[in-house]
Amino acid sequence: MADWDDVFDETYLRFYGPFLDDERTRVEAEGAIGLADVEPGAEVLDCPCGFARHTAVLAELGYQMTGVDRSAVQLEEARRRLGSADWPRLVRADYRELPFDVASFDAVLNLFTSLGYLDRNGDVTVLGELHRVLRPGGKLVVETMHRDRLARIYTPRAWDPLPDGSTFVQERIFDQVAGTVATTYRILDGDAPVERRFVHRAYTAGEWDTMLAEAGFSERRFLGGWHGEPLTPDTRLIAVASA
Repeated sequence: MADWDDVFDETYLRFYGPFLDDERTRVEAEGAIGLADVEPGAEVLDCPCGFARHTAVLAELGYQMTGVDRSAVQLEEARRRLGSADWPRLVRADYRELPFDVASFDAVLNLFTSLGYLDRNGDVTVLGELHRVLRPGGKLVVETMHRDRLARIYTPRAWDPLPDGSTFVQERIFDQVAGTVATTYRILDGDAPVERRFVHRAYTAGEWDTMLAEAGFSERRFLGGWHGEPLTPDTRLIAVASA
């Protein structure tokens, strides 16, 4: 298994930061909280929160946000961006074992393909933890890649120029039977290349439905957009599940 503390280090910020602009972040955050169906003042968990881009937007809108991430690098960047405000609260923890009591939150958000980095049992364990910390009737909102879309857009190699003049190279091997993509990415900037490797699992909507049920979620629906658009192979998957 990959060392996730390495995968989600400064190289992650260096690549993804320039492409995750404020407008996109606000659309995602407001769309997710709308589907969670809670009002400002509600206690909401963003898990994992990365560098807290969604967490920050929703805190500004009046939600009592808690962001959790395993990566010290991501949380350090989040604190740099957020300053000394009382909210959101940031906690370093592994999402397989959350440091919160049962029924601590009114809603939980899991955005930007943040599951699929473990095996299936591991991902169900995470979903079970998210269910445990939700109050009865609270909603989990998951936004992620799914296998049908991955099969539609898959390319084995991609090159992306970065604003600092370096080049981000991704090489991928897609196992359509297992639904996994083994990725090697490198940042080329004239010095020794930075390289990271990991495997990600993309589930079908049916697999998501079964896993959410196993984790204890009752009502489950699957969308292709923040305003209730239908799920298709051309959209990302948004799951809304009730505790």
